[in-house]
This record gives sequence, C-alpha cells and structure tokens, in this order.
Amino acid sequence: MGKSQNDQLVDGINYGAIGFGALAVLAPRVFKGIYGLKGDGNLLVMTRLWGTRTAALGAIGVVTRGTPHVKTLLTIGTAMNAADALVIAGAGPDVPVRSRVMGALTAAAFAAMGSYVVTAG
Repeated sequence: MGKSQNDQLVDGINYGAIGFGALAVLAPRVFKGIYGLKGDGNLLVMTRLWGTRTAALGAIGVVTRGTPHVKTLLTIGTAMNAADALVIAGAGPDVPVRSRVMGALTAAAFAAMGSYVVTAG
C-alpha cells in the first residue's frame, strides 16, 4: 500500500529541510543570493549554522518517521519555523525587504505544513 498523504507531507518537510540546509551549508553565497541577503563572512557563517540545524532536523525526521517520536519532532520543528517566520518578518530596516518577505514566507510555509500534519493525525 502507498504512503498516506500525511506521510508524503512529512517526507516533503523533512527532505525539504535537508535540501534547504544543504544549500545553506554547501553554497551559502547561492543561498544568500536567492534570498537577497548581503553581508560579510560573518553572515556566511551564520547561514551555514542555520543550514546545519535545518538539515539535521530534516535528517532526524527521516530517521524517526513511523515511530512515536515523529509527532514530537514535527511539533518542535513547526514551532521553530513559526518563530523563525516572526523573527524574520520583524527584522529591522537593515535587512532587505526581499529577504524578510522570502524568509518569512519560507519559514511560514514549513510551519503551516507541519501544523497541518501535527493536527491532522
């Protein structure tokens, strides 16, 4: 039997997190360019740190899928993404509008998908 819609969504969240994280770690300049970020080497380091955190959560989600722990992890990841969306949206004027909008929308999309899965099943 095939995967349920929730399982497919959980896989999408986890593999999406791995992909976003890997891009931020392996190609932080590309990541910065996509999101319209400007900055120095300090920003590259922070981008990579965000990437390792995001990829690690996605990998843990892949490993724990189908176990009782998946819902707890997904709840934590959903809360983290919701908080990230608020922090990014509220960033000051020194952060470009494009960066704030794209970052907040990306984090909010991950939060919305996670919230759907957590509350649906």
